[in-house]
Amino acid sequence: MDKSPHKSTRTELETLVLAELRAKQQCGGALHVTVVAYDDYRVSATWEVASFNAGTSEQEKCELALCEIVSRLQQCFDISH
Repeated sequence: MDKSPHKSTRTELETLVLAELRAKQQCGGALHVTVVAYDDYRVSATWEVASFNAGTSEQEKCELALCEIVSRLQQCFDISH
């Protein structure tokens, strides 16, 4: 079985990350995330979230949730250029 990450566009990744963030308790008011390509040979990730807008949600709680979401999704998805 192939375990290589799926290729996704920046827009697809932003939609996925934002949906997962909004699904977290106390992060339903999040408005936006910005995904950027990440090109650093020292790490295996090909993308990261450069910024996000917590909207009406608590910034710190959403930031913690976002770290977990991004860490997990980076293992499953690569950004397509």
